[in-house]
Amino acid sequence: MKTFLGENSAIPKEYDPSILTPLNRYDSRRKSGLVDASRDFEGRDYWTSYETSWLNSKGVPENKILNLSYSCNSKFFVESKSLKLYLYSLNNKKFNSIDEARKLLEKDLQNVLKTDVEIELNDEPRDIKDDSVSIDKTPVDSMDSHPNALVLEPGDIDMLEESLSCSLFRSLCPVTAQPDWATIYIYYKGNSIQHSGLLRYLLSFRNHQGFHEECVERIFVDILKRCRLDELCVRANFLRRGGIEINPLRSTPGVKFSISREIRQ
Repeated sequence: MKTFLGENSAIPKEYDPSILTPLNRYDSRRKSGLVDASRDFEGRDYWTSYETSWLNSKGVPENKILNLSYSCNSKFFVESKSLKLYLYSLNNKKFNSIDEARKLLEKDLQNVLKTDVEIELNDEPRDIKDDSVSIDKTPVDSMDSHPNALVLEPGDIDMLEESLSCSLFRSLCPVTAQPDWATIYIYYKGNSIQHSGLLRYLLSFRNHQGFHEECVERIFVDILKRCRLDELCVRANFLRRGGIEINPLRSTPGVKFSISREIRQ
């Protein structure tokens, strides 16, 4: 299947839903060894486009912030550059109403992803909410560039409920090797996790090549496997590229989760 990542692509001047490119989620999980582990989590992939625009019936531009999401158990997830180009293809298309535009977006994305897709077209971005404790300044003695080589160490408290964040996270695109930056949010309930070991682990992704979704699932699975927890939720708020930000969220079944904006987004 053709991918737009890493390719020079002209900005489309006419509406073209064929640009949308699905990526097989099973293939991605198989390559990263996460196929069997996927039964341990639930969640959604949240996307926000700040450059969504079309024309009204009089040919006057309408600009909105697009929020879309779909299940992490969908067969496919969308390639980010193809979504950007598809949205550009709408720039010169006329719609009679915002609802008409929303329905077309929903139809096109559901056709290519083969799953239900929630669409919102808003004037304002999501609220910034952060009740986490940052581990960015936690002392770290040494680093390792291989995430799977690290050991996440338990803390001294047998039962704890804690929300942590790390804004130092970087990974690399698996196709172009360009850096992707994010704040990682981790909520857990259970035996405490040593902050220094957790920070070392998250920083070890600095030269790891993986899709945003795969990185979050890798983090979730590794924490759940190496720590004794009753509840876990991992969310990554990646900074935008081409006006689009991706925020995958994974949690243990039954844990209530929500999506919010990070201050850098």
